[in-house]
Amino acid sequence: MKYIITAFIGACFISACQPSTPTNTATTDSTATTTTTAEVPPLEARIMGTYKGDFGGSPIYITINYCSGNKIAGYNTHKGLRRNVSGSITNKGDNLDIQLFEPGDHEFDGVFSLMMDTSLTKATGAWKPVNNKSLSEKQLALTRLIKDAESLGYMTGDHSDISFNSDGSCTLNYYEKINDSTFSQQMNTLRGTWEKQSDTVVVVNWQPNPVYQQRSTAFVVKYPSEEGSSIELTEANGGFFSFWENDL
Repeated sequence: MKYIITAFIGACFISACQPSTPTNTATTDSTATTTTTAEVPPLEARIMGTYKGDFGGSPIYITINYCSGNKIAGYNTHKGLRRNVSGSITNKGDNLDIQLFEPGDHEFDGVFSLMMDTSLTKATGAWKPVNNKSLSEKQLALTRLIKDAESLGYMTGDHSDISFNSDGSCTLNYYEKINDSTFSQQMNTLRGTWEKQSDTVVVVNWQPNPVYQQRSTAFVVKYPSEEGSSIELTEANGGFFSFWENDL
């Protein structure tokens, strides 16, 4: 029995003298790749842009150019009328509740109540007039314009020019023709809202004016057919103006 106890004590002594084996721990390899999540720009940056929809049979464009916290602002264009808008934006889970108020000092001013998806590509809602009881509420379905590549830009004509802007607005400057060789010295400006209905047809909805009493004009787009030629724009019914692309 004495020999057994002596052997046990000796084994314990030898075990205690052995160097300890380090415990396996996770080590960081400096060469290991780290998965990073792409940073998403803040809402204030992502929501900026122009949104288009139908407004009682003609297009309306709402451009958002300011957003900070729950405040939002911009402007809209419809048939040549441009109105500033400002209001609030509130997170409602899967949607953003947007309230935009026009100034209220024009007979056609109202309030836009919109629900926008968090992808910021579509919005639905309504516009309600605030001053004119003869006006009716308009239902809206807006789509974000991703790019302005369709814009025709600036074009010139005979004693006239026209510009098609990416926010949906259109401006025609012209000098009234007095006779075959004489034009008025006074320049007239006519504003409208435009949309490209197809690759070859552009429709402009004008503000009230003496030239286009129908308030809507279809233009035919003719693209360059040979080197050195440019885009041409002519009225579908052969009316007052024709234009061509200007590279200046």
